[in-house]
Amino acid sequence: MSVRTGRPVRTGRPGCAAALALVLTVAAPAGRLLAQTPAEQPHGRVLGGVPAVNYDADEGLGYGVNLELYDYGPGLSPYRYTLQPTLNFSTGGKRDLALFFDGPHVLPQGWRLDAFLENERQIFAPYYGIGNATPYDATLESGADPHYYTFDRTRTQLLLNVQRTLRSAPVRLLAGAGAARVTLDPVSRDSGTSLLAQRLGWTPGQAAPGGWSNFVRLGAVWDTRDREVGPRRGTWSELLLQRVDRALGSSQGYTRWTASDRRYFPLGPSVTYANRLLVQWVSGSAPFYDLYLVQTSFKQLEGLGGAKTLRGIPKNRYVDRGLALWNAELRWRAGQFSALGQTWHVVLSGFSDTGRVWGQDAFSLSGLHTGYGGGARLVMGESFVVALDAGHSAQATAPIYIGLGYLY
Repeated sequence: MSVRTGRPVRTGRPGCAAALALVLTVAAPAGRLLAQTPAEQPHGRVLGGVPAVNYDADEGLGYGVNLELYDYGPGLSPYRYTLQPTLNFSTGGKRDLALFFDGPHVLPQGWRLDAFLENERQIFAPYYGIGNATPYDATLESGADPHYYTFDRTRTQLLLNVQRTLRSAPVRLLAGAGAARVTLDPVSRDSGTSLLAQRLGWTPGQAAPGGWSNFVRLGAVWDTRDREVGPRRGTWSELLLQRVDRALGSSQGYTRWTASDRRYFPLGPSVTYANRLLVQWVSGSAPFYDLYLVQTSFKQLEGLGGAKTLRGIPKNRYVDRGLALWNAELRWRAGQFSALGQTWHVVLSGFSDTGRVWGQDAFSLSGLHTGYGGGARLVMGESFVVALDAGHSAQATAPIYIGLGYLY
């Protein structure tokens, strides 16, 4: 259950459902499955998933499922394609229906295709204002304004990318496009008022803010990882440039550039040090709700704060035009076993996440926000990873994150 402490805890803690999610992991054959040794590659199709069960004092009981289907081909790494549907709901009205497709080997001559389709309604999306030092006052969430630091957001989006590997170097060129429609209710559940409503000067009865954010983007990806899922050595770096423009039907025009560098260092036969540095800047007339987005060449993130950027800090706690993030993680492959015709292994980790945002003021190393903690990964075969992390910071007490995959 959620824990309210006078700090902005918005992550939603699953409690005992965390353990159940790992125990109830689904691993079902959807095609020809072969028992494998550690030296063998997966074959056929593999379907895995975890139940999405949690409770939040605002959103109510959350339920659903996160699935991943992998189609492996002989000698193809990491897979021929993967299809990843997400169905999440809550008794309080939250809804997230999404489908992610990644096909490293479905197109000929080194082309890679990925696509993401989503319809999400977040009835208590967090908003604490713009800037790196936005305050939080628990007394403002009492009485007539119980959801003072939230708003209602619905986003429908379609994102497409193609990547082409160059033969002379470990470089992929990327081109992409997307369309997103966002609608907002500045006051969650129309109860009282909110910080966002006050900042916008919005009152009930006015037209709901929001609009289209349609874009094109280009990028370059340098990739020397020994494997894409859970690498032990190598580099994965990228530089991405995105343009949202009125000529594409967007409500506003702005430019986003993102640079990220991920490096993996083996510290022995079972231990890996993984490091990620990410810097992003947005120029132009970007609406505040687009400032939360963090682009990558694989999946779009949100931050700063939460399961995918800064663990231990409440979700989307800080937002501005500029974002800097450093993640450091030690991963220990602690054990291996066989079950359901597959080889499984357990990875334990410890991490430290640090970052900050900034606007028109110059970037500074002061005012950094830090979270730290540990986690576990249960890995089936080549690519399916059940993830459990627990973070801690001065702003939140042990939020728990359950999902699929590695952070980076």
